[in-house]
Amino acid sequence: MIIKKVFNNNVSLVIDGDEEKILMGKGIGFQKQSGDEVDENLIEKTFVTSLSSHPLEKLTTFFDEIPLEIVSLTSDLIQEGRILLGEHVGDHLLIPLSDHIWFALKRLEDQTEIEYPLKWEMKHMYPEEYTFAKKALKMIEKRTYKVLPSSEVVPIAMHFVNARYGANSYHQTYEMTALVSKIIDVIHYHYFVDLDEDSLHYARFITHLRYFILRQMAGEEDTSEAEDVFQDLIQQKYPKAFECAIKIKKLLETSMNWNVHYDELTYLTIHIQRLTAI
Repeated sequence: MIIKKVFNNNVSLVIDGDEEKILMGKGIGFQKQSGDEVDENLIEKTFVTSLSSHPLEKLTTFFDEIPLEIVSLTSDLIQEGRILLGEHVGDHLLIPLSDHIWFALKRLEDQTEIEYPLKWEMKHMYPEEYTFAKKALKMIEKRTYKVLPSSEVVPIAMHFVNARYGANSYHQTYEMTALVSKIIDVIHYHYFVDLDEDSLHYARFITHLRYFILRQMAGEEDTSEAEDVFQDLIQQKYPKAFECAIKIKKLLETSMNWNVHYDELTYLTIHIQRLTAI
C-alpha cells in the first residue's frame, strides 16, 4: 500500500491496488509523505473511500477539524450497525456521522439543544434504526463521558435510514418521513380509525411508500399503466379505499408537484384496503 496523502500523524490516504483507503493508526503518518509505503503493523482501522463522493480537500478539512477519537468512535458505531442492521451500513457513513456527533458534542458544551421533529414517526416507521440510535447514544456516553440529549436519537437514526434506502441526504430522509406521515394522516382521517402499526400490511404499505417517494425524488417516474379493466374493477370493489387513494394522489400532486399515475393509484387502493380491512 502506497501513501497518497498524509492527513496527520495518525491518518493517511493510501492506494491499495485499485482501491483508495483511509488508514488510521498511531504514528501511521509520522514523518511520511506521498509515495512512501505504509507500515502495515501500525494499521488499526481501514475505510474504503471514494474521492468522487469525498474530494481530497473535503477529507483534509474533515481530519483537521474532527478529533481522531470521534472518528474512531464513529467507526465502531458503523461496525456495530453493520452487524445489527445489515451490510448496507458502510464506510460512506464515516464522514457525515462523525461530523454530526462532533458538532452535537460541541452544542452540548454550549448548552444548545436542537429539538428534532418527527420523533414519533421515526420510532414507528424505522424501529430498527431508532433502537440502534438509542444504543449509539449509550456508546457515545461511554466513550466520551458526555450525555447527549435524547432528541439526538432522531438524526442519528436518520443517518442509518439513509444507508438502508439509498437516500442522498439527511434532508431527503427527513422529507420522506414527513411525507409518509402526512399520507398516514390522510388514511386516519378518511376512515377515523387507528392503524395497526405492528401489522404486516402496515409494514408493507410503509415500504411501498418509501420506495415510491424515493423514485419520485430521483425523478424516476413509473410510466407503466395498469389495464383500465383492472383499474375499474378495483375502484368498484373498494370504493372507499379508492376515494382515499385519490386524496393521497391530490396531496402528492399539490404539495410535491408529482405526477401520480393511475397504476400507482391502483396500488395505493389495494394497500389501503388491506390496511383498513377489519
